[in-house]
Amino acid sequence: MIELFVENQKVDVDQSFSTLLTMAIDDIKDFGAKNTTFSKTIIIPGTKNNNVIFGNIFNINAANDYNPAISNSGINFNAAISAQAVIFADNLQVFKGIFRILEIVVIDGFIEFECAVFGELGGFVSALGNNKLEALDMGIANQTYNETTIANSWNSIAGSGVYYPLIDYGQSSTAKVDFDFKTFRPALYVKQYLTKMVEASGYTWEFPLLATSLFDRLIIPNNAQKLYTNNTTAFVAAPTAYNYTSADNVKMTISQTGSFTANGTNDQFTYGGASVVVNIVLYVSGQINTIDPVLNTFTLNFIKNSTIISTASVAVTSTPYAFSLTLDVSNITLNTSDVLYVDAVANVGDYDVTGGLFEIMLQTPGQVEVGYGDTIVLNDTIPKGILQKDFFSSICKMFNLYVFEDYEFNKKLKVQPFVTYYEDATAVDWSLKVDRSAPMRMKPMSELNSRYYQYKYRSDNDYYNDNYRKKFNDDYGNFIYDSEYEFAKDTTAVDIIFASSPLVKLTGTDKIYTAIYKLSNENTKEDKMDSVIRIMQAKKLTVGSWALKNGGTTLASYTAYGYAGHLNDPTNPTFDINMGVPFELYYEPTLYTSANLFNTYWSSYLAEITDKDSRLLTCTMKLNFKDVYQLDFSKLIWIDGVLYRINKIEDFNASNEDVCKVQLLKIINRIY
Repeated sequence: MIELFVENQKVDVDQSFSTLLTMAIDDIKDFGAKNTTFSKTIIIPGTKNNNVIFGNIFNINAANDYNPAISNSGINFNAAISAQAVIFADNLQVFKGIFRILEIVVIDGFIEFECAVFGELGGFVSALGNNKLEALDMGIANQTYNETTIANSWNSIAGSGVYYPLIDYGQSSTAKVDFDFKTFRPALYVKQYLTKMVEASGYTWEFPLLATSLFDRLIIPNNAQKLYTNNTTAFVAAPTAYNYTSADNVKMTISQTGSFTANGTNDQFTYGGASVVVNIVLYVSGQINTIDPVLNTFTLNFIKNSTIISTASVAVTSTPYAFSLTLDVSNITLNTSDVLYVDAVANVGDYDVTGGLFEIMLQTPGQVEVGYGDTIVLNDTIPKGILQKDFFSSICKMFNLYVFEDYEFNKKLKVQPFVTYYEDATAVDWSLKVDRSAPMRMKPMSELNSRYYQYKYRSDNDYYNDNYRKKFNDDYGNFIYDSEYEFAKDTTAVDIIFASSPLVKLTGTDKIYTAIYKLSNENTKEDKMDSVIRIMQAKKLTVGSWALKNGGTTLASYTAYGYAGHLNDPTNPTFDINMGVPFELYYEPTLYTSANLFNTYWSSYLAEITDKDSRLLTCTMKLNFKDVYQLDFSKLIWIDGVLYRINKIEDFNASNEDVCKVQLLKIINRIY
C-alpha cells in the first residue's frame, strides 16, 4: 500500500501510481556536486479531495492570497512555494522532502496533476533562491568606529560578533609599522552567515563542524574600495564652543566624518570621495562681546576652494549681542580635493560661538564613507551581490561536506565532511539482492574522470595575486591533483566564489597581514580597489609596539594586532585554508604546514576514486521498502565479499518493490 501526504494531508492516489526515486548523497560522475533524492514525474488524479488540497489550482480564474505562516495547502496553496511531502509504502517511510506541481492536464473534464518530489537539500537550496548575503539580518547592533571598538574585537574570536582585522587596503601606512584606523574594517564570521542563512530559510541543521575552533575563527572581511554605509548624510559637525579674539575660520566638532578629512585645527575640510551633488545647511549661534561701532556688521561666509558660495550677516547694535546665522546651499557639486570652510568677517574684538549645526546631505541616498567616530551599520559592510546558495555551495566544496536529510524531522539537514562521514559505518550484505540475470558492469574510475582535478580559488587583480598569477600561470593557493590516467587530458575543476589572500611582511617590520590593493605609477602608488569576496582565519598576534593612527594623529599604541589570513597562525601554522601550498610566499616563515583543505578534506576521497584498483559497480537489484527506509548512505555494502559505498540508487519504485539500478563504489582502504 502506497500513501502520499502533502502538508500532512493524505493525497488520493490510484492503482497506477508510480514513484521512481533516484537517491544519492554524492555522485562521482558529477564531481564536486552535492545531490539529493528526486523523482521522475508522478501522476496524481484530480479528485475532489486533491483539488481541495491544491486550492483548485486547475481553475484558471482562481486567485488567492498566500500566507507563509500557515500550511501551504487548501485556499492558501501556492505552487511557487515548496510543500512538505512524505511517502509511505506498507507503513514504512520511503521518502520525505518537498512536493511540487509541474503541470495540470485537463482532458474531457478529467483533471490530472503532473508532480515531482525532491529531497530536502533541494528544498533548502530552493528556499535560498536568489537571496543575497546582504539580505540577511545579522542581528548585530551598530558600532562606533573608533580605536576602542577595533582593539576590543581582537580579544574574543569565537564565531560571533564583529572582528576588525589588519588588512592593508592601500594608502594605510608608508613604513607599514603604524597603520591608519581605516585599515581595520569590520569582518563577520562565517558561522554567523551560515546560521542566519539557515534560520531565514525555515530549515534547521545538525552541523558539527560549525562547533569547532576552525569555524570559530573563519571570517568574511569587507571587500569594498572603502568602508561605506548607505545614507543621505555625508558629513555632520557642530560649531565648537570657543572664544574668538579675532575674525577667523569657525572651528567644528565632527560627529560624522564621511569622505572628508579635517585639518589639524578642525576648521577646514577636504573632500576625498567621488563627485556628488549635495545640499548644505550651516547654523551658527553665539554672542558678540566687543566690536568697532563704526564697522558694526558681523558676517559668516561659506567658502569652497576660496570662493564664497553662501553668506549671511547681522548688524550689531550693542554689545553683548546674541546672534544666530543660517546659510543654506543647494545643488553644490563636490569633487575630490575640494576644500570647505566657514570664515568670519568683522572688526571683532571678542566673540563666542556657543552652538549650531553643519550638515552636508546627498541629494539622493548613496554610499557614504564611514569616518572615525562614525556609526557603522554592520549590514552595510556585507559583501554585495553574493548569492547565499553560492556561499553555502563554496563552503561545502572547501570542506568536502556531505549534506543529507534527517528522516525524522521535517526541514532538517545534516552536514558532515566526507572524512568523518564513514567513520562509524556498519556494513550489510546485499549479495542476494543482485539480479544475476542482468548485466553487472564494472568500470575503472579513471575511465569516468579527467586526468587532472583542479581546486580553484577565484582570480582577483590585486597586486600580489596578479604578480603570483603572472609568475606561475595559476592563482595563489590553488592545487591540481594528477590522477596519472593516460587516456584523458581533461581537467575537472572545483571552483569556489572566494579569492585567495596572499600574506605579506615587509623587510624590517614584524607584522604579517593580507594586502589587497593595486599599484600604479611604476609600482610606487597604492590604489584602493573593490575586491572579490575573501575568506580568512582570525587570530590575535603579539608584536612590537606600534601606533593606530587617524591621519597624522596617534589614537593609541599596541603590542598586538588582529591578524587575518589563510593560515591560522602565520608564524606557527597548523592549518591552511588554501587548497595547496603556494609556490612562493611574500614573507619568510620559519616553518609551513601541509595541513590544507586538499590534504585534510579531499585527498582521501581522490585517492580512492582514482586508485588503479578502484571500480564503479553498476548492477540491478531488487530492494525492498525496508532497504530504503531511512536509507543511510554511510552504511557500507558487501557484494560477493567486496566492500562498497553506495554511489547512487536509480529508479527505485516507491509504490512497488521492483528492480532498480544501483551504483556502488569499491572501497580500497577504510582509512588513508
